[in-house]
Order: sequence, then structure tokens, then C-alpha cells
Amino acid sequence: MTRASTAATLVLLMSGGALARDVDLVTLPPRDGVQLTIYNSEDLTLVKETRAITFKKGSNKIQFSWANTLIDPTSVYFRPVEHDKEIEVADTTFPADRPQVLVWNVESKFEGQAAVEVSYFTSGISWSADYVMISDAGEEKASVDGYVTVVNRSGEDYEGAQVRLVVGTINLVEKIAQLAQGQRMEKAAENAVRQREMRRAVAKAEAAPAPAAAAPREAPAVVKEGLSEYFLFTVEGKQTVKNGWSQRMVSFRAREVAFDVIYRYRPHQYGPRPVRFYVLANDKEHKMGESPLPDGVIRVFRDNGKGGLHFFTAESVKYIPIREKVELNVGTDDQVVYERVVLDVSRSNFLYSNERNPRVIGWDEGRKWQEEIRNYRGKAIRLEIRHVLEGDVEFGMEVPGLRLYDFRTVEYTVELPAGTVRKYGSDGVVHLGAAQKQGRVRLVGP
Repeated sequence: MTRASTAATLVLLMSGGALARDVDLVTLPPRDGVQLTIYNSEDLTLVKETRAITFKKGSNKIQFSWANTLIDPTSVYFRPVEHDKEIEVADTTFPADRPQVLVWNVESKFEGQAAVEVSYFTSGISWSADYVMISDAGEEKASVDGYVTVVNRSGEDYEGAQVRLVVGTINLVEKIAQLAQGQRMEKAAENAVRQREMRRAVAKAEAAPAPAAAAPREAPAVVKEGLSEYFLFTVEGKQTVKNGWSQRMVSFRAREVAFDVIYRYRPHQYGPRPVRFYVLANDKEHKMGESPLPDGVIRVFRDNGKGGLHFFTAESVKYIPIREKVELNVGTDDQVVYERVVLDVSRSNFLYSNERNPRVIGWDEGRKWQEEIRNYRGKAIRLEIRHVLEGDVEFGMEVPGLRLYDFRTVEYTVELPAGTVRKYGSDGVVHLGAAQKQGRVRLVGP
């Protein structure tokens, strides 16, 4: 601990029947070790500290303070690591005249120094992921680098910490920050016993053994392992996570990653021009490893073949499980052109009202379109096309694989070799007014 004014402190009160005013206060030595397990989904971090405490036979009082921090006092837990058969916590008290303080009354049959573990939940520590993808000039292979950034706003410094990052969702009845702000802890402690045990069970479920200490590295690696509904990323080595600081670390590096390039024409989603997508599979076959990718921002570049990079996009992505794909919109391409023009519009099958002066109440409107796709690129492309057709429509087109995407959207895919032009004709009949039976598209022969 580097800042006594904001640090959570432990003080040992060694008592042998003396009154409280005569008890000597002994400040404990620095932490021997600390482990941070950070859950992003609930602003929750499990902290485990190990310290060496000198016990006397009989009653010992150990004081814990969380002043100026976001520690949840209802979650603080004391456990002897050594001589656990001889050291026992008799009870825990929350002094009424000292808010943000608790005292463990410990009975010991052992005299001497023993290691203990103090664990608790805190808020204010978060982590985020981001990625950098660099495509080669031919858009066939890419390098993908992942990073994690840890930000500490908890009010406490953690030096020499082992950092573990959890991907997954947990549910808490109360937010840790709310519990940390309480001034009277007796009632909070009583009401929170059950949820504290539940939280401790959650922490135990994910608490995999810590990896052996690694040799110093130029950059810490991140070890990943699956734990039922969670996924755990362990940063190798020891990290200093100071309050108010952030630290960015490499999560993974993938090279020669194969990916697909697809073009999509969906004017209702992307505008009037085809857009290009990089489609990346998160699996071992595509050299992306064997772990999920947390929420984050992917920045996409392409090698311009001249020693520089062309920036495409920075896109936020949701959690990507193993074997799932991520689709990155890298924008329009001037070398791929799609045009659709109306060739003819006609009206027929008029319906009239049954009145002295009849009026038109329904009719069919026929439309003919021509679609032209031009590929000026030096390689073949695949273009996925969707059209949204409003109303009661019968639609036909001379293209293989025409299908319904939903009740009002038709879609098809075109493979276009390099430097070629394709033209397709389509026609449709829209039933309007009283001629309309239902709002949907029906496919008919061209």
C-alpha cells in the first residue's frame, strides 16, 4: 500500500485481557501477494490478499478499514492459510463509532507468524478489450492482435498483483459501489450474509489455481481457460495496478489469419451502394486460437503495398464465442458497381366501387427492372443482394438461388469473375387498394 489515506488497512490489536485504550496497535507489513479477478459485467472485482501476521496465544483482534475505497464491507473474509487448525475467527464486529471499520476477534492456540488470506469484493476496477486487424494487400490473410486495458478507479493501489479477467455474466442483488457507501455496517452485514455466501460461491466456482510464477517477459502474456459459463484470462507475471492508472497488455497475436471478403447490397441498411465486409472466423482452423473474444473495438487496416497502411474502420463488436464469425463493414468499393433501373410500369385489373358514379378502388401495378453489376476488380467477388418490397407483391427474377429472406424481403447471391459485367431482369406485380389481400411477397417464375 502506497497511500495510507486511501488504502484499505489491516491493524493487529494484540490483547491479553487489557482494556481497549491500552492495546498496542501494530501496522502489518506490506502484502505478500495479491490477486485481482475482474468481472466486467457487474463492476465487480474479487481481491485476495496474503499477509504474514504475528499471533499471540489467546485472543487477538484484527482491524480492517476500507476508508476512501469502493470495497464491499459485507464481503470481507478472513482465512488463515497456515496453522488453520489452531487459528479460528470467533466473530466479526462493526464498531458503531467507527464507520468503515470492522474487527475480527480471533482465537489462536498458535504463537508466532502465520500467513492469512483476506478476500473481498470491490468496484471501480474495469477492463476492456480492443483489437487491431491488418489485412495484406491482396485481402487474403491478416494479422490480428488483441489487447486488454485495465483501469483502476477503486481508491486502492495494487502492486505486484496477479490479474485475471473474467468473460461472462453474473447477477448481484446489490451493486458493490452502493454497499461501499453505507455508513452503518451492522444492519448491512446482517442483511447481506446470504448474498455474501452466494457471491463467495460464485467466486469459488471460477477460482482456478493460479499459474506458477513466470520468468520476467518483455510483455506479459495472457493465458486463457474455460470455466463452465465463464472464461478466464490470466495475465502472466505480476502487474502494478495503481489507483487512477490504466494499463494496456497484449492478449494474443494471430498471424496468417484467413478471412473472407463479401459484398452486400442492402440499401435499407447500408445505403445505395454495395459495401464490403471482412468475415473473420474465431476458430483454430483460421488461426484465431481457442478462446472467445470479449466485447471491444476492432480497428481494421489494409497494407497498401507501399510500406504504409490504409485505415478502413473502427467497429464495436459484441462477445464472439469460439467458432463464431465476426463481420466487419469496411465500406464501399469504387470498383464494384450495382445499378437497378425501372424499365416499365403498367397498371391493369382495375376494381371499381359499386356506386352510381364508380371510382377506382384497386388495381395491379406491373413493374420491370434491370439490374447491372460491374466488377472492375482483378479478382472474383461474391455479392449478396436484398430487396425490401412493400405491400402485396408477386416477384420473379431470372437469377439462380432467388429466395425469401423474410415475408417482405427477397435475396440472392451473385458470383462475378474479375472484370466482368452481369445483367439480370426482374418483374413484379403489386396489388394495390382493394386488390391487396395481404402484405407479403410471393415468388413466381420469371
